Amino acid sequence: MYGIYSNSTVIAQFAAPMTVRSNHPVYASDALNLSRQITRRTAQRWEIESALEPLSSGAQDLFAHIVSYGYSTPITIITPQNYGAILKRTSTSSPTASASANSVSVTVSGNVNLIPAGTFIKFSNHNKVYMVTGDRSGNGAMGIYPALRTSVSGTAFTHRDDVQMTCHYDLDTTIGMTFTDGILMDLGTIKLVEAV
Repeated sequence: MYGIYSNSTVIAQFAAPMTVRSNHPVYASDALNLSRQITRRTAQRWEIESALEPLSSGAQDLFAHIVSYGYSTPITIITPQNYGAILKRTSTSSPTASASANSVSVTVSGNVNLIPAGTFIKFSNHNKVYMVTGDRSGNGAMGIYPALRTSVSGTAFTHRDDVQMTCHYDLDTTIGMTFTDGILMDLGTIKLVEAV
């Protein structure tokens, strides 16, 4: 179950439509001969726009959460995994990884079966969430995006439906409550940005 996480439970589930976007600043310019020059910055964050499942009996928890955290205090979400990756994955292990900072691949140990491309992962020693760029069956090199922010050495990582991301409510999110049909709290679409 993916959504806003508080007090060891998901208090508001994500619902369709949902967009998970990689914000990776790129600068582009065209030369006089029309060749394109592109420069990509190293900064990257994930941004999620999603509807939330309308709430009735649990609406007070979400309302209190949104008001108390506001725009400035980081929150935790359970990161939505790509549906195709969910169908393809067979790994149920608790693997570890090693690599130096700025690497685009990590060496995986203790993995049994498949961690597919498109899977979100998070290392236990820092808050950044990464995406696997190619299938990894068993142990060996596994590509990640973006480049590793902090070195890992035998560091455990989560890769299933337990990947927690630290985010901020975006400034467009209503800090309050909106009701439809009198008893259903429905905020419409909210936007969350990864705290980097």
